[in-house]
Amino acid sequence: MRWDRNRVLDIYGENLGDQICNIPIFRHSPKDVLVWFHSQRGLFTTKLAYSWLILKKMGMGPHRLFWKRIWKHKILPKIQVFAWRVGNEILPTNTKIATIRPTVNSACQRCGADKETLIHAIKDCPTTRETLVCDGLDDKLVRNEFDSCIEWLEATMRLLDKKAMEDFIILICNSWNNRNNFTFCGKEEY
Repeated sequence: MRWDRNRVLDIYGENLGDQICNIPIFRHSPKDVLVWFHSQRGLFTTKLAYSWLILKKMGMGPHRLFWKRIWKHKILPKIQVFAWRVGNEILPTNTKIATIRPTVNSACQRCGADKETLIHAIKDCPTTRETLVCDGLDDKLVRNEFDSCIEWLEATMRLLDKKAMEDFIILICNSWNNRNNFTFCGKEEY
């Protein structure tokens, strides 16, 4: 019930090895389970790996399973399309509009952040973050940094069951509509 320090240091080196050895090992913790996100049951097989590589080469990419699940959710089609637009980061944020029209201010109008990217608008803006936390979303999904919206959505999908994911997508859609009401009408609903 402890790390084999010499082996860890041999494999990972001094700095990373020390960090790993400082991670506590608990006697009664759940067993670790390997999960491969690119299969429905989380199991890895060589056949599935080859299929995934072929699909990726054809342009169907690593997010294929995410999109397949999104279209199966029992939510309004316009909200499914919204989720698709979020995943592909094609919603009109101030930063995107400013690349087309230089006179547009790229700052977030709600909180004053320098750039209103999509991940900022639906996750990082304090108004949105407060909504996500009040709804009970896992703290690490709110606090962690994500490079893209699709990474955040996939991480969320891994933790939430189907119904909770449907509610989550509806929540971020409503939050986006709230942002639009503030941006275009000057009012915000809580």
